[in-house]
Amino acid sequence: MTKTQAINGFLHCFFGAPDPERFAFIDRSSRLLSASRRQLLFSEGETGSTFFFLARGRVKLFRSTADGKEAVIRFIEPGEYFAEILLQLKRRYPVSAVTLEESTLLAIDAEQILSHLQQHPDAALQFIGTLSQRIKYLLGMIEQLTLSDIRQRFINYLLVLDQRQSGGAIRLPAPKGEIALLLGTTPETFSRLLGRLGQEGLIAVEGRSIRLLADFPREQNRESTSCAT
Repeated sequence: MTKTQAINGFLHCFFGAPDPERFAFIDRSSRLLSASRRQLLFSEGETGSTFFFLARGRVKLFRSTADGKEAVIRFIEPGEYFAEILLQLKRRYPVSAVTLEESTLLAIDAEQILSHLQQHPDAALQFIGTLSQRIKYLLGMIEQLTLSDIRQRFINYLLVLDQRQSGGAIRLPAPKGEIALLLGTTPETFSRLLGRLGQEGLIAVEGRSIRLLADFPREQNRESTSCAT
C-alpha cells in the first residue's frame, strides 16, 4: 500500500471524490504509518492532534470501564477513518485504539484539516454528509443494543458485515470473544448462540469465517456506514 493509494482512499471517503488540489494538501498534512500487530495507536484521555485513515489491516477501538474491564466500541475496517473527533477542538482521544494485525494507516494532522474545512465551505459540506451517515449508523447501534436481544443483534451485525464484504464467506474482524464484547454479551453466551444458529441451518462456522446459508433471515435492516466511525 503506497501513500498515493492511501490518500486517494481517504479523499474518496472524507470528501466524496479525489481532487488534485486536495490530494496535494493531504499529502503535505499526513504521513504513512506502518503498525505491527497489537500496536497501541493512542490511549483514552491522551492529548493528540492526529486522526487516522486505515488503508490496510484492522483496528479495535475500546474504552476501559471503572472495574478495569474492556468495552469494545467498534472494529475499524480498511477504508474507514477514525478519531476525527479531534476536529471538534477536543484534543483528547475519547477511546483507545490498537491494531489487531499488521496495518497501514494514514496519520493526518487534524488542525490542518480543520483549517482547510474552515476555508473551503464546499469541503465542509461534504464532510458533514459523511458525518450524517456516521450518526445514522450510531443511532442504529444504540437501538440494537437497547431494543434487540443478542440473537437479533448478531443477525443484524452479520448482515452489515455481509454488505461490507460483498458476499461470500464473512470474515469476523476479531476473535469471537471480542465480537461478544462488541455485541454486549459474554463469550460463553456468544458461543452458544453460534451453535444454535448452526443447528438451525442458518449459518456455517469455519474458524473466524461464517457463511450465511439459504434460510438466513435477510429481511433485516442492512444499512451500514463505511468511512466514518
